Amino acid sequence: MMSEVTVVWADFGGVLTPPVGTALRQVADAAGIPVTELLAGIRRLADRDGVDLLELLERGRITQREWGRRLTAELAPAWVPRIDLGDFGDHWYADRPLNRPLYEMLTGLRRRGFRLGMLTNSVREWEVHRAAMIPDQTVFDRVIKSHETGLRKPDPEIYRLAEEAFGVAPRECLLIDDTGINCSAAADSGWRTVHHVDNGTTLAALGELLG
Repeated sequence: MMSEVTVVWADFGGVLTPPVGTALRQVADAAGIPVTELLAGIRRLADRDGVDLLELLERGRITQREWGRRLTAELAPAWVPRIDLGDFGDHWYADRPLNRPLYEMLTGLRRRGFRLGMLTNSVREWEVHRAAMIPDQTVFDRVIKSHETGLRKPDPEIYRLAEEAFGVAPRECLLIDDTGINCSAAADSGWRTVHHVDNGTTLAALGELLG
């Protein structure tokens, strides 16, 4: 059976960039803190508010400056970062390249008539770095950012919002995402999904699904 997909939604971090684990290690190295300790501090901070990792930032409920201040306090006294964690995104995106093969695959799909969207859990203060990586985001017909909507993957509501943005049925949407839970939530909503692990498997999966 031919795929009914007409809209391809791509995540940003970890899909159009190298894995997020690489970025976290960059921050940890700049801060002089073992990456396991930095991640543990982020988890403890999130647990205090009953949220997931960067959720408060991704929902636009807290500024990066305030979040960085809280994280610094959470890490103390065992660890004192060498950088201002209020500038977390500057170190997260330092010298981070665009995943050009996948980006070019997406632009190729657009030329073939598929509509493109970016569906991303985003942080307001990180937008300047993302814009520098993709200066012309008009390749995406629609862009949905969590910090602007207050919704984030894997909220079912964000997938409904994405469908409404194009006026399409769930079966017409395909999501490329590096996080399994986001793909599972999209599949539960009736979408097709590609769990991005590496370019080879993702490009092969897209070829199989979309021709």
